[in-house]
Amino acid sequence: MPTTQPTVRYLTAEELSRLRRFAESQAVLALQRGNSGAVRAWALLDTLLSSGLRASEVAALRVGDCFLGYGQSSLLVQHGKGGKTRGVIIAEELKRHLKAFLTWKADREEPVTPAAPLFPGQRGPLTRNGVWRIVKGLMAAVGLDPRYATHTCRHTYATHLYRASGGDLEIVQEQLGHANVKTTTIYAKVTKEDKLKAANALAKTYEESERKQAAAPRWPRQSIPASRLAAPEVFGDRLSCGRSRSAE
Repeated sequence: MPTTQPTVRYLTAEELSRLRRFAESQAVLALQRGNSGAVRAWALLDTLLSSGLRASEVAALRVGDCFLGYGQSSLLVQHGKGGKTRGVIIAEELKRHLKAFLTWKADREEPVTPAAPLFPGQRGPLTRNGVWRIVKGLMAAVGLDPRYATHTCRHTYATHLYRASGGDLEIVQEQLGHANVKTTTIYAKVTKEDKLKAANALAKTYEESERKQAAAPRWPRQSIPASRLAAPEVFGDRLSCGRSRSAE
């Protein structure tokens, strides 16, 4: 029997931008006021959206798992799904954010040793449920679909990565840590957004074609009288009523 693929709920480009802008603005205000919650929340959200890590994987990150030196930067997931270890390549934007976040932690005299948690909780290590509460709070604040949660960040990362890579499932598979590429194929599904984009592109093609043909001769919309069909001035001297000039 065919199995039903899970629903992929991901943020559209507009929703993603709205969520990120809000979280970042709250972090900036928190810096000015000397608060810490929003600064951590923004760093946590950015990591989720820019790496595709699961909530449990982000909660388990240690400072020593962040490789933010020169060249290629990455996050080391030491205990992923199934106990597997993998490295996740991250972009320069997240690298700069995490370096600034670690500097901020050090200035607050928080532990930044390799074994220290990257995102500590309020009363000990951050848990998966703690990640969920932070993300849900940010999403609710900007009015996103209440069905969205932490895994939506992973789906968002994977969907946009698939499109940005030109449909390279292997890249998405390795970044997400899927054991089988078949699991990754859920991100290759055609979405309503894709359909709308394709429909608009087709309409634009039609408009371009109409524009180019505007000055070209057009086929008459009404039937042509038989008397005009026989007139040489309509079709040129080479045509006549069924006989060539040589026949005459």
